[in-house]
Amino acid sequence: MSAQHVSPIGIVIDTNVLVAGLRSTQGSSYKLLQLIGNGLFDMNVSVPLVLASEND
Repeated sequence: MSAQHVSPIGIVIDTNVLVAGLRSTQGSSYKLLQLIGNGLFDMNVSVPLVLASEND
């Protein structure tokens, strides 16, 4: 059986998840942030998402 290359999944993390993960090391928001950079995900961002985070 040969190893198969799996393409990273494209995800967008909501600002609420980002803030929750940065505020606490408990819970799934933090666990998700710990997975960033391991090659499993391609992070995606949109202009409206950036603008929304600037308004918070």
